Amino acid sequence: MYQDTDFDAQFEQLFREQHSRLYLYAHSILGNDDDSRDVVSEAFLGAWKNRNGIDPDKLPVYLFTSVRNKCLTQVRKQRHFYPISEETLQHLAAETEEEWHVREERISQIEQQIKTLNSRTRHVLEQCYYQHHSYAVVAKQLGITTDGVKKHITTALKHLRANFNIDKHKK
Repeated sequence: MYQDTDFDAQFEQLFREQHSRLYLYAHSILGNDDDSRDVVSEAFLGAWKNRNGIDPDKLPVYLFTSVRNKCLTQVRKQRHFYPISEETLQHLAAETEEEWHVREERISQIEQQIKTLNSRTRHVLEQCYYQHHSYAVVAKQLGITTDGVKKHITTALKHLRANFNIDKHKK
């Protein structure tokens, strides 16, 4: 196994790279900021406590699996707070490591395309989609109209569709 200092550095790097993704993944299941942050924190804490038993190369998969399982446990315990169908729960529980890698690669590609947007359009997209701020909040923040925010969102989505060959008429 690796020396602690090697693992510490790798863990810190992984935290920087994966925390946001894992949070967004948890939020996509739970739909709640605080619960999503808690689940991701618990996953990282669990990984840290078990660091001697985890292969550093498998740490990203370990964290993803931990977040998924913690989310599913929370949803099952509090179904009245999380309106999620049994079918969706089963799909999430059955997700394989390969499916996770495919999704992560797709997310990386999308993030790379978002980085190519002009800074203002990128900021609007991130505020609306990642931070879940309303158009009105973003418009006030930037000193523009909500129509201006909509134009930035439209521009960003057109860019993403063009670069990923997404035909908006297909389902």
